[in-house]
Amino acid sequence: MEREKFILPAQEKPKLTETQERLEKLFELKKQYQEQVKALLETQVIEILPQASEKAGKGILGMYDINGKECPIPTYDEILKRIEANAELLEKKRAQGFTELLLVPFGMKLSELVDRGKDLLRQKSRNGMLQGTDGEKFPFNDINPIYYRDEFIDVDVKGDLIYEIKKYHPLDHGGKTKAELIKENNGWKIMLLEDMPDLSDLENSKEIAGRKPFKLGQSAKEYLSSQRVYFMYEGEQFTTPEDNLTYLIVHLQNTDQVIDDINRITCLNAGSFLKKPTHAKLILPSLRWFKDTGTLFLQSERSDSINNEFAVRSTVKI
Repeated sequence: MEREKFILPAQEKPKLTETQERLEKLFELKKQYQEQVKALLETQVIEILPQASEKAGKGILGMYDINGKECPIPTYDEILKRIEANAELLEKKRAQGFTELLLVPFGMKLSELVDRGKDLLRQKSRNGMLQGTDGEKFPFNDINPIYYRDEFIDVDVKGDLIYEIKKYHPLDHGGKTKAELIKENNGWKIMLLEDMPDLSDLENSKEIAGRKPFKLGQSAKEYLSSQRVYFMYEGEQFTTPEDNLTYLIVHLQNTDQVIDDINRITCLNAGSFLKKPTHAKLILPSLRWFKDTGTLFLQSERSDSINNEFAVRSTVKI
């Protein structure tokens, strides 16, 4: 059955520049934005913010960050302006396959985002709607659908998880904590993804508009080095746990399908790592389905480990 179309609240239509009109059509931006807001609202990732709503004199949607501060979701007008400011790069990346809009409530506690994912997985399963990316019924652990190891408890709140890194080094990483990034992005990340809900498809992917896909089976260090060295990956960043969990939630709500469930793929969140080394080795978060237990594991991998089931999801920041 076709999903009910989500309509944004009535508002005065902004006058678009020629570039904005072109990009709006190119990315089907309004449709994608509406679908994102609807999915995040239906899954209770966002809600009406009382203080922001009172100040604005109307209902404002958003989430609460790690400090309990209200973070309104970026407006459609804000996104249009950001895309226009980076039009040349974004048009190039679209030609290379980056077509999917994703609004990430980055400032939200990682544990709360995990809980929203658990709630949605249980809901879909109990309604008989949970599927793999192949459309088949998905085996599922209702008791513990998403499990994460002790080393990830409150790592984002404590500042022990580092993001937007330049290299894997305990001190000279060039990255920032969640608290630092919240001051820059108001708690939200806006990005483009490839339309690839299962990363095992990378195995048969071909070069598009001069960009070669990342191959399976490299270490996080190798992936990060390639991304920074080769011009074909200009403007790209690898995902964080928040990015992938948001993608899981939005994609699942809109399609009833999970992500990355085929061939035991492990998605390395190579755009982040834990500041405190384990056994003198840097580790980073990864996500992987274990079908024998029906559980999605948020686990850790060494930055120099190699496994032919490793893969990365690349993003383009707007």
